Amino acid sequence: MKHFVKIFFFIFLGLTLITCEKKDITPTYILITKEDISLSLENLDLAQFNSPSGLTAHDFSDIWLTANGKKIGVWELPCKIPILAKGDVTLQLSLGIKLNGMSTTRPIYPFTQKYISNIIAQGGEVIELKPIFKYYNDNAVYFPLVENFESAGTIFSSTDSSISGFTKVYDPEIIYQNENDINDINTCSGLIQLRDSINSFEVMSNLLTLPGGGKSILLEFNYKSDQEIYTGLLVNQSTSIPTQEALVVLKPTNGKWKKTYINLTLAVSRNYTATGFRVILAGNKNNSEIANFYFDNIRVVSSR
Repeated sequence: MKHFVKIFFFIFLGLTLITCEKKDITPTYILITKEDISLSLENLDLAQFNSPSGLTAHDFSDIWLTANGKKIGVWELPCKIPILAKGDVTLQLSLGIKLNGMSTTRPIYPFTQKYISNIIAQGGEVIELKPIFKYYNDNAVYFPLVENFESAGTIFSSTDSSISGFTKVYDPEIIYQNENDINDINTCSGLIQLRDSINSFEVMSNLLTLPGGGKSILLEFNYKSDQEIYTGLLVNQSTSIPTQEALVVLKPTNGKWKKTYINLTLAVSRNYTATGFRVILAGNKNNSEIANFYFDNIRVVSSR
């Protein structure tokens, strides 16, 4: 009996080793950087914009990936993602953002379609992807507000008549430049400068009609400032005076241009009786002699 057990054990061990030897767990790596990601406008009716400048500007933080329908996970850009599947593999990628500038809140960007790529994975190689993400078409997504400072005037006005709002600056060394899209030509950005006895500013957009019911709505813009920026919504009501909804405080950028994605969904949905909304941008000079606040590509994007 003992002899039989020993024989069975060695047969089992041999089969196990053969099975292990046949299983190839060498991954194929998928390499993606921020610079490799592009936004396509082909599904949008560009006639709705005075200028499409800035519409491809982005700062996506993550990639959500599935391979042959299996979730691989969420990967911070730049990323080198291991794929164990072999042969013909269908990849599906979605974009992720830092919502409200918080590293702990990183949902899928809701306004672009998934990017699909078919690869042949042999294991051991690195496949570099340069995905082009398309916006959903105009039946699914729209832009209630677009201010890229490329047209005459501005849709933002100062809430204090004694203080001017945006001025336009054209110096290429100062203004925002879209490094992700060489075809996106930007000629100017908006500036609010506080100096002398002017210690604060507050500007407000024109009146916007925004959908409630939990529809995805984001306020997006590029900015550069040496002081904090305060963001909010003015909520118009038909039966009462307007109220303000505070949103996000953005930290100084130390001379660098940044982009933010601010969630408007909750603020709009809970004010379901509102007759309209206005975006508010504000800032203070604090103890400095001069404070500069640069903005560009300010837009509200919404699901229909």
